[in-house]
Amino acid sequence: MHRNLFRSLCTPLCGFVLLVAASTAFAENPWVGKWKLDPAQSKLTGDTLRFASRAGGEMTSTSQGHTSKFKLDGQPYKTWSGDEATWKKIDDNTFEQHVKVNGVDLVTNTWIVSSDGKSLKIATKGKRPDGSAIDEMAEYARVSGTKGLAGSWKDTKVEIKEDQTYEIAEKGPNEIAWTLPEIKATLDATLDGKEVTPEGPTVPKGFTIALLRTSPKTLKMTQKMNGEIINHSTMTLSADGKKITEVGSAAKVNEPYTSVWVKQ
Repeated sequence: MHRNLFRSLCTPLCGFVLLVAASTAFAENPWVGKWKLDPAQSKLTGDTLRFASRAGGEMTSTSQGHTSKFKLDGQPYKTWSGDEATWKKIDDNTFEQHVKVNGVDLVTNTWIVSSDGKSLKIATKGKRPDGSAIDEMAEYARVSGTKGLAGSWKDTKVEIKEDQTYEIAEKGPNEIAWTLPEIKATLDATLDGKEVTPEGPTVPKGFTIALLRTSPKTLKMTQKMNGEIINHSTMTLSADGKKITEVGSAAKVNEPYTSVWVKQ
């Protein structure tokens, strides 16, 4: 799952991402504009998923240090971040997961364990709030366990087929307006480390972001859920102003990712 929670609203398959950038003086602001994710330059793999069976048919899934409980009975269960996930078993190696956020139908994930039990594929299909399609695939290699979902899995490949963009506008000397058009999400934030709450139909309740400008070309971001830090990252603008590179990790694990965004 993606480590950055806000980006997961665009790509719920891989878990958790938000990307924002800083501003300088209005007339010289190199951050303002439209930016697009370049998956080829990014490194979005390396996270670990863990599944365990419990009494009474209950299962747990753990990602980025957070655990959610569910059953394969087609009933909705709340995840740690407040999403609603409905799981059902298709056969011994195939499982279907339907995800809602704030009551909005977002994606269906199809989890397929290979016949030898050594690999796992997750196909994600759905629609973003603007009506555009979500179409992704992730592949995992088994680290522990022998069959079914139970055990640990390491992410080895992510395919993102849909465009992911964001836009930055200047609001003031130390303030930006940041928009993710595909998920209809907005963030108005100062760059002094103050926590703010994004707005949008699939923004989880209790989610906040703090942005701190540490130099004209770097910005540190801290994400929280209900007051708990869940992700930290640093964004750096390239010397030519054409690329933003974000390097970060979920707070509870050491699983770094790199997201590269190219100016359009």
